[in-house]
Amino acid sequence: MNLMWFAAACCVMLGSLISFMSELFSLQWIDALEMGYLFIFGLLLAVLDTPLFNQVAIVSEMRTGIGKYIALLQRITGKGAAYIFLGCALWSSMFANLEDSGFLLFLAVLIGLFVVCIGVFSVAIAVLKSRNLNLVRLELRKEPMSLKQMYDMYAKMNPTAGITQEEFKKMTQYARGVAFEHSDIKLIFNALSSNPRRDVITLEDLTGWVNGNMMVFI
Repeated sequence: MNLMWFAAACCVMLGSLISFMSELFSLQWIDALEMGYLFIFGLLLAVLDTPLFNQVAIVSEMRTGIGKYIALLQRITGKGAAYIFLGCALWSSMFANLEDSGFLLFLAVLIGLFVVCIGVFSVAIAVLKSRNLNLVRLELRKEPMSLKQMYDMYAKMNPTAGITQEEFKKMTQYARGVAFEHSDIKLIFNALSSNPRRDVITLEDLTGWVNGNMMVFI
């Protein structure tokens, strides 16, 4: 899914850049400023899912910053909502301001529709995955063993810091027999962990999730 999101982010950047240049030279500066904002938004999403430059320090730093200040974009639900918004905003703006060119209008429809579809698909996938995670939460509530005992049983690497992704995967298999994929575990940790690096879930995070009254969307 990362490549799909990266492609959508690149489409947002491409469409907003084309619109920005066209509106800048036609003196539509307010609309050009809007396209500048959309380009930056698309760039942030591209950084999150780029398969390139993963070893470059600035990419890692930007991802950490996004996780700290815009954590919603690390969830499938957040990304889906963001792409629906960006696709609609880009489509409407390009369609309204590039009406002199038939090719650019076609490009606006193509890019906008693609980005919106990616957003809707992401939200649908998020709901399905969140439902599976919620079933695990409900099962952990019914578990006769206390949550603290279960945490102590599986959090072996660094219990003080929290339970790791591999340990959490084993715990969910025990609780309900659900084997989450590694990519799903990463998304679950983005939603449940309070750690800025999203690499461990503390006992407090786990207790708050299990005893919460609402389903957490990943």
